[in-house]
Amino acid sequence: MSLKSVDLIQNQRRMIRFLTAFLLLSISFPTFCQIGFSEAEVLVQSRHIWRGTKLGTAPAFEPSVTFSGGRFSFNFWASVTPNNSYSEIDLVPAWQFTHFQLTAFDYYNPVVGESNNYLNFQEGKNRHSLELSIDNYSVEKPRLKWMIGTFLSGDRNKETGKSLYSTYIEFKYPFTAWSIDAVPFVGMTPLRGFYADHPALINSGISFSKAMGLSSRFSVPLNMSFIYNPYQNKSYVVLSSGISFRR
Repeated sequence: MSLKSVDLIQNQRRMIRFLTAFLLLSISFPTFCQIGFSEAEVLVQSRHIWRGTKLGTAPAFEPSVTFSGGRFSFNFWASVTPNNSYSEIDLVPAWQFTHFQLTAFDYYNPVVGESNNYLNFQEGKNRHSLELSIDNYSVEKPRLKWMIGTFLSGDRNKETGKSLYSTYIEFKYPFTAWSIDAVPFVGMTPLRGFYADHPALINSGISFSKAMGLSSRFSVPLNMSFIYNPYQNKSYVVLSSGISFRR
């Protein structure tokens, strides 16, 4: 048996183990946490900018549904552009602790112009990436917010085939002025990987948002972001709006 065949079998076994654990968590946590629907949102973004990089060439339609119970939450999120230049489906379970939150991201990114199958995990056809992150975004104090996320799979070096473990570190300092929520932010990667060929600042800017209440449960979020990627020397202005419903 060739080394390539052995690697393929090992990768398939890892993915099967991950999906099995993911399924067991999805089944068991609702029982123990009495999980239920908590929020749904649909946004339309002028462009989908992720960590300083533009994904797609058209506005993005982005629905999201969150279920939660106790310290556990489970988010289903998707993004699609009308010209099919970009699409994504994410499964995001998260666990809230006293001072931080631990989150697992299963990113599914179909490749434009190629055959894509959500359940195909063969080498070269697997469109899933797995990232584990830790942050204090949901903690009220301190005001300085931070997050660290590292890819555990899905970002291999094309030459060696080894995982790059691409890592992203971000800091935010949210505040409110004249009833508008403002969030300046800066993000960087400390290693060579998916984001850059060397340690670099890749994401910076400020976001402004305000939720226009329609009722006690429905609101219209309005967002505007100014984003600059120093590594790519590219800047963006992103506008988004939609409708949000909370239980």
